[in-house]
Amino acid sequence: MTAADLLALARPGVSLAVGGAALCGALLAGGGAGPGAALAVAGAVLLCAGCSALNQVQERQRDARMARTADRPLPCGRVAPGAALGLGLGLCAGGLGLFALGGGAALAGLGLGVLALYNGLYTPLKPRTGAALLVGALAGALPPLCGWLGAGGEAWGARAPLIWAVTVMVYLWQVPHFWLLAWRRRAEYQRAGFAPPFAALPARSRGPVLALWTAAYCVGIGLALALALGGAAGGAGAAGGLAAAGLAAGLALAAVVPARGARALAAVNGSMLLALAGTLLAAWPF
Repeated sequence: MTAADLLALARPGVSLAVGGAALCGALLAGGGAGPGAALAVAGAVLLCAGCSALNQVQERQRDARMARTADRPLPCGRVAPGAALGLGLGLCAGGLGLFALGGGAALAGLGLGVLALYNGLYTPLKPRTGAALLVGALAGALPPLCGWLGAGGEAWGARAPLIWAVTVMVYLWQVPHFWLLAWRRRAEYQRAGFAPPFAALPARSRGPVLALWTAAYCVGIGLALALALGGAAGGAGAAGGLAAAGLAAGLALAAVVPARGARALAAVNGSMLLALAGTLLAAWPF
C-alpha cells in the first residue's frame, strides 16, 4: 500500500471538481472569501473523497470485472478493504466536521444527507435498477448548495431561488453525463452486473428520452441564468454570462443529436463548466 494508492481511493479529480462546484455556490452567496466558505469547500472535497473510498469498498468485486476500474487499489489487492474503509470513514468524518464548523448543523446535516444518498442508497441500487442514477444525482447536485450555506447564504431567503436553480441545473446535467458514460461502457457495465440508466427503456425510445432530458437541462441553464441576471447589475458580466450559457446549451443539445461517443460526453461535460461560468458571470458583482 502506497500513498498513491490511498490518493487513488480518494479520486482527487472528482473530489476537486466537487470542491469547485461548492466554490461556485459560495461565490454566488457573496461570501467566497470568508472562513465559512473555505471550510465548506474543503469539507466538500474531503466528503467526496470519503464517499468515493467507501464506494470502492462497496463495489470492489464488481470493479474487478471492468477494464475502467480493474486497476484500482482494491480490485488489485494493493489496499485491504479494512484500510480503505477506515480511510473513507475518516475522510467523511473530516468533511462533516468542517461542514459543522463552517455552516453549523444545517450544513453538517446536508453533508450527512449526501453520504446517505450516495453510499446508502445509490451504490446498493446500481446493480438493481437504472433509476439509481436519479438518486445518485441528488447527492451530486448538492455541492453548490453546500458552498452557499457555508458562505452565509440562506436556504429559504430572498436570493435562495438562485442557488436552488443552480442545484436543479446540476442535477439535470448528471443524467446525460452518466447516461453517455454508461453507453460507452455498456458491455463492461453488463459484465460487472450494473444496470445502466437506459436498460429498462425500449431501444427506440432511448434517444428521445435522452434528448428530452437534455432539453430540460438546457431549460435549467436558462432558469439559473435568468435568476442570476435578476440580482446583478448587468453590463459585461451579464453579456459574458449569456454567451457562455448559450454555448453551454448548444453543446449539450448537439451532444445527443445524434452521437453518443466520446465527443458527446466531452460536450456535455464542457457544457456544465460553461453553464456554471455563465451563471457566475451573470451574477457578478456578487
